[in-house]
Amino acid sequence: MVDHDEIAAARRALGRHLAHLRKDAGHTQHGLARLVQYGRSSVANTETGRQHPERSFWFRCDAVLRTGGVLTAEYDRIADLDYQHRYRPVPPPAGPGPATYAAAVWWEHEERITARRSALTVTADDDARLAHLEHEVRQAIGDSERLPPATLVARLRPLRVSVDQLMSARQHPPQRARLYTAAAHLSGLLAALALDLRAFPVAHAYAAEAFDLAHAAEQPDTQAWARATQSLVAYYTGKHRDALAYAEDGLRHAGAGPHLIRLTINGQARALAHLGDRRGVHQAVDRAFALLPEHPTGGQVSTSLTLGPYCPTRAAANAATAYLVLGDTTGVVDQLTAAVAAFDAAQLRGPQALSRLDLATVHARAGDLDHAAGLALEALSLTAEYRFESVYQRARRFLAAARPFGPNPRLQEVADLFTELARPGSASPPGLRSRT
Repeated sequence: MVDHDEIAAARRALGRHLAHLRKDAGHTQHGLARLVQYGRSSVANTETGRQHPERSFWFRCDAVLRTGGVLTAEYDRIADLDYQHRYRPVPPPAGPGPATYAAAVWWEHEERITARRSALTVTADDDARLAHLEHEVRQAIGDSERLPPATLVARLRPLRVSVDQLMSARQHPPQRARLYTAAAHLSGLLAALALDLRAFPVAHAYAAEAFDLAHAAEQPDTQAWARATQSLVAYYTGKHRDALAYAEDGLRHAGAGPHLIRLTINGQARALAHLGDRRGVHQAVDRAFALLPEHPTGGQVSTSLTLGPYCPTRAAANAATAYLVLGDTTGVVDQLTAAVAAFDAAQLRGPQALSRLDLATVHARAGDLDHAAGLALEALSLTAEYRFESVYQRARRFLAAARPFGPNPRLQEVADLFTELARPGSASPPGLRSRT
């Protein structure tokens, strides 16, 4: 007979097992808590047996620590013991025969079993509908740097409703995995759009949902993609240690998949630059460029949230941003000049502006203020109707780099335009349209 002490001892042992696996994986309690979206105290109390979190906690720990499900399996075993302890079976009453009692109490009616079998052949979704959802999400990801964020959010709202409806219906396991994967991509895209529109808490929530959906789909590539998106949101909300942690966990999921370059150059390198790790930045950049030949993009310029690999242009632009944060401008001009031309040809408004602002910062630091101001004005004009938060942050960095040179009429134009565009609720100034 199971008793309370046995269950308590099993829970303490499970907590100690978690601590052992966490340390072996190189995580602190704070680091693990951040990755599983729980508080550090919850992790600490669980490891000492003072807290007994629900199954989802152990499920996430298994995913992050890559245990193969051992923690969740042990949690289920303990939960079963607890159930046995709480709800001990009542022995059958004496009667005419055990067979009648068993049929009455333990077995379902055969009609119910037949109905459940029939339900397996009825799904609210089919391959054509799933294919449509997947196509629409891929198309929106491709448009994410070509259309204003508010426009895309409005376009995606019906898709979000459709996903919720599908999730409440029945699908066969392969369809369910496709649905969860498409839903993860949709939530990750909504996270990036919320970030662009300065809805930071919403962006974090969508990004965390994207990873949970990818985990439920059991798709490592999608998990890696979702972690890269979480890293992006953390980076632009100033949480650089979180951005690094998400990128590194994403790399553990990525294997040899398509998201290695993005996680390394967009996630690791840029976060390490803000943390002042010059050696780490150079190592990350070198790794990313070494990976490029292994992940060809067919000459296409990849978008920020691409479901495929990052292209050389995107990698070069991200490397330049990391080096600029470190104050290292050697070789950056050549990389950014080529990036500007490629992003212009691809009509990717965000990168068009961001690469110009980084290039403007290089020229400002060299004292070429007129050239720098011209590039900055182009960048802000290109995205005047888009309101990309990333562009505004990069513009602030440019103005800070130019400030030590004192008053300059052209720089004042940039500052005035930036103030006008960044004011909440302001409309774009008349006459500002892209030249490309």
